[in-house]
Amino acid sequence: MLLDEEYKKEIYRQNEEMAKGALRVLACAYKELDHKPSEEEMKMAESGLTFIGMCGMIDPPREEVKDAVKKCKSAGIKTVMITGDHKITAVAIAKELGILENEDEAILGKDLEEMTDEELIKNIRKYSVYARVSPEHKVRIVNAWKANGEIVAMTGDGVNDAPALKTADIGCAMGCVRN
Repeated sequence: MLLDEEYKKEIYRQNEEMAKGALRVLACAYKELDHKPSEEEMKMAESGLTFIGMCGMIDPPREEVKDAVKKCKSAGIKTVMITGDHKITAVAIAKELGILENEDEAILGKDLEEMTDEELIKNIRKYSVYARVSPEHKVRIVNAWKANGEIVAMTGDGVNDAPALKTADIGCAMGCVRN
């Protein structure tokens, strides 16, 4: 069954509602096959799917984060969020943590791509949330803050954070467990 425009609008509305609740939203779909797909067919694996629904999952900030952000703010330290999350989800979490008040302080990675390095350096202070970013975007963001004379401390919990952690003046890998 093809999704009509009205149903698509409802899916987008539900997605946005969940994202505003600080949920990461996953769409679920399937395709029935009666054979193992060839390499050529695999290139089209994500087409012709049957939508079955969405689920939202929360990855709440640790309890102590809100207090840490408040302490940083009172010490004159600007806290920013750089994330791969959807912009709506990132804004909801950032508001909850006191990182941003106005949605105009959030920007997407694709918007960063349209800026030259000079434009990013000039405008970097406008933003507190960077959403849907790649590892390359993270490095550009760190470099833009540094180009403004700021000492940059960065935390990260994944391999995608490694280049920016190394670029920052202070890099702190989080959640690493050693056996």
